[in-house]
Amino acid sequence: MAKRITRFCVLFGLLTFFIVPVSNAVDPNWKEDQDKMFKKIGLVPGEIIKKDNWQKIDGLVPDDIARWVKEGLIEMTIGEFKIDASLDAEWEEYGKKHNMGKYTLDKNGSIIEVATGAFPQSPYGEIFPDIDLKNDPDCGIKIMHNRDIGRTREGSMTNPFTVEWIGKDGFERVLQNEYYRYNFWGNKLAQEEKNQKGLFFMEITVVVAPYDLSGTAQLTYRKIDGSSDELYVYIPAIRRTKRMSGSNRSDPFMGSDFTIDDGYGWMGQTSNMQWKYIEKKIGLMCISKYSTDSYVKMHKQNDGSWVSDPAEGIKTGWQFEGCKQAGWAPITCVWVPREFYVITCLPEDPYYNMGKMEFWLDQKTLWGQYKLMWDIAGEYWKSSSFMGMIMNWGRTSLSSNMHLFYDVKTRHATVLRGCGKNIFGRDLVHRFMMPNMKEKFSVSRLNTWTK
Repeated sequence: MAKRITRFCVLFGLLTFFIVPVSNAVDPNWKEDQDKMFKKIGLVPGEIIKKDNWQKIDGLVPDDIARWVKEGLIEMTIGEFKIDASLDAEWEEYGKKHNMGKYTLDKNGSIIEVATGAFPQSPYGEIFPDIDLKNDPDCGIKIMHNRDIGRTREGSMTNPFTVEWIGKDGFERVLQNEYYRYNFWGNKLAQEEKNQKGLFFMEITVVVAPYDLSGTAQLTYRKIDGSSDELYVYIPAIRRTKRMSGSNRSDPFMGSDFTIDDGYGWMGQTSNMQWKYIEKKIGLMCISKYSTDSYVKMHKQNDGSWVSDPAEGIKTGWQFEGCKQAGWAPITCVWVPREFYVITCLPEDPYYNMGKMEFWLDQKTLWGQYKLMWDIAGEYWKSSSFMGMIMNWGRTSLSSNMHLFYDVKTRHATVLRGCGKNIFGRDLVHRFMMPNMKEKFSVSRLNTWTK
C-alpha cells in the first residue's frame, strides 16, 4: 500500500511538473500557428527576398515597402520566432476577468466607465477585452485604446535614443536624446497614487547633443478626458519655455522625418482621430534576429526599478562598407510572418500636420509595426516601420529597438535607435518602474534636464 502511495505521489509530481508550464503559457499553439502562416504565404525561414523575386512579399508588407525591395533599396531575410512572442497571460487574463463590459466610449471617443459615466483614473489590463470585429462600428478605436494602455505597463520609464539623418549619399548627422515618461494607467505603481489632474501620461524628450541643440526639451501632459495636449518646449537659445499647441506634436522633430506622435508606432491622441477598422491579415514583422531567438532580460534593482541588459541593435546599410542596399536599410534583422490588424484614421484637428494614416498592428501584442502617412492634400508622404524587441521583466512587453521613417517625396530617411550601442559607443538601455520621477515632469524644471 505504501509503495502504491509513493508511486502515485511521484507520478503526480511529474505530471504537475510538466502540466503547469503549459497551463501558464500565453499561447501553447504559437509554433503550430507560425508554421501554418509559413505554409499559407509560401515562404521559408532563411529565404532571401531581393528585387528579382520581390513578388513573393507583395501584399505581405505595405506597398511602398514592397517597392523598396523591387528597386533594390533593401533585401529581406525571412526568419521565424523560436519563442512565444505574446504578452504575458496576467495582462490578458486581468482584462477578461475585471474589464468585461466595464468601459465604453463617450461621444468624443474617450474612455468612460459604464456604471458612472466618469473617466477612469487608473485602469489596468485591456480596456476592451471583447471587441466584435464584425459588428462593432467602434472596433478600430477600441483596438487603439487597448494598444495605448498596453504601452503604459512600464510605469515611469526612460530610454536614451539617437536620431540619424540618412540621405541618398548615406549618413548625414545625428542627435543624442533622452526620453522620459510617467504613466498614470496600466501599472501597479499608478494604481497606488491619486490621479488628481486627470492625466493619462506625462513625457519629456530632451536633446543631449550636439552642443548647439543641447537642452532643447519638450514636455507633454496627455489628459484622460480627450482634451488637447498641453505641450511646452524649452528653447536654450532664448532661455525660454513656450506653450505650444498639441497639434505641434505632428511637426518634424528638429527638422527630421520623425515627429513626437510617431514614437513607438503611435503616440498621438487616439480620441482625437476618426478610426476605421479595415481587416485582419497575414504580413511580415521586421525585427532583430536577436529578438526572434530570446527575450531581452531585465533585472530588478534595489529601488524596485528594472534595467535591461545591453541588447543587440539593428544595424543599417551605411554601417557596412560596400553595402549595395540603401544607407537606411535595416540589415541585421529578419522578417517573420504574423497576423496584423489594419486600421486607418483621419485627424479631427485641422492643424494636424498629416492627413490619412494607416497602421498595421501585430494582433498578439498590438505593437504598431507599420505606419503609413498621407499629407493633408491626400498625396502619399511617408512610410515607417517600428522594429520592437521583447522585454522580459517578470512580465512580457515590447519596447523599441529601431524606428525607420522614409519620405517618398524627398527620398530621405530618419532612423531612431533605442537599443544596442549608438554610434558613439554608448549602451542604450531601458529602465522601467523608476521611483521618484513624478515631480520632475514640471514646466518650471524643463530647463534643468541637461544640467
